Amino acid sequence: MTSIMSDTWLEQLDSSCAEVSITCLDIIIDQAGGAPLLPSVLSVEPALPWHSLFSGLPEEGAEDLAPLLVRVDLAQPLQRQWLKGVIQALNNRSQLLVLASCWPFEVLAEYLCQCLEARHAGRLGLLRYYDPRIFPFLFSHVLQADQQQVLLCPAWFWSWLDIDGEPRWLMGSPDRPQSPLDFVHIELSDMQLQAFGCICDALQAMEDLREALPSDWSAQQRFDACCVALFEALQSGLLLTSERETYLLDRLSGVGVSPSNDIRK
Repeated sequence: MTSIMSDTWLEQLDSSCAEVSITCLDIIIDQAGGAPLLPSVLSVEPALPWHSLFSGLPEEGAEDLAPLLVRVDLAQPLQRQWLKGVIQALNNRSQLLVLASCWPFEVLAEYLCQCLEARHAGRLGLLRYYDPRIFPFLFSHVLQADQQQVLLCPAWFWSWLDIDGEPRWLMGSPDRPQSPLDFVHIELSDMQLQAFGCICDALQAMEDLREALPSDWSAQQRFDACCVALFEALQSGLLLTSERETYLLDRLSGVGVSPSNDIRK
């Protein structure tokens, strides 16, 4: 990613923060997407507030893979420069999800840790909402309105870079922090759980069906089209990978799948 692109996103983030009269951003870094970034976080002076979102979870020991929540004060030049450097270093890899929140940092960190677990058939599992490729589809195809509110209530807005490196936005629905004892985990249905699989399948379909996808579409457009078609295939009762890929090819050769499913501010 060029310096101009990272500057543009930072300027947009700065402007959005000014609209809600805050200077701090909370950054969720998905370390599983590349080299561990905790050493970089610890190198900043004055120290950045940070928290492993695996804290208190069965995955807590996987320190190098844990998503990190880091609070950056854009009014502090060194912190702002660090964030710009991280954006550039990641070079458009899908590892950063940003939110603006008025909640105290430790309260927000504990809450987002709780959000990492979802319930299915009475068992808790990891909900990778912090993956920027997954995050927008939670709101367009997976979660019900009341479930979406779990992720909207701590934020004035969420922002991320899509696969093409373009900034994307989702307005939050800020509310007061609730007691951790009152937290209720998201309960996923069988269909919702399978919908997550469609997102992973879409990444694979982009590779397997590369020649069949329109060459003039960007990477994000191809990903969106594959996701939408695979969601539709799931809803039609097609469970086998071969069946879903055939459905996707039929949709591309017929009336077509919308190449864009962006969530914008």
